[in-house]
Amino acid sequence: MINEKLFLEIKNLLNKIKKECPDSKCNTVNFYKKDLVDEALEARMAVDKEDWEELKEELGDVLWSWFDFCQQAENEGLFTTKEVLELLKYKLEKRNPHVFGNEKASTIEEAREAKKKAKKEWKEKKTKN
Repeated sequence: MINEKLFLEIKNLLNKIKKECPDSKCNTVNFYKKDLVDEALEARMAVDKEDWEELKEELGDVLWSWFDFCQQAENEGLFTTKEVLELLKYKLEKRNPHVFGNEKASTIEEAREAKKKAKKEWKEKKTKN
């Protein structure tokens, strides 16, 4: 299980790199979009090969890229990591109404349909705002 201390230790390491590494200082949010996609593709390839040790490493790289992306967005005043996590928490609850709401799902198909419906409603709500 992930604990808050480990999360903060990693965030602090990445902040130190961002402040002290010349290469990291010059990056922008635009830079990190490619990095995140590249790392996600490497994780996908590890799954395709069923190489679970490599997957473990690549998922760490995805998370590293995610942290970098969030930190750079904070540095540019776009949003905070906390806002990303709060939105994720909200979406997890709203997109799983069969778990956190009143809907029932006793089969995989019903659960997938509930998620699909909730996601569609989320997107429709976003476009109205």
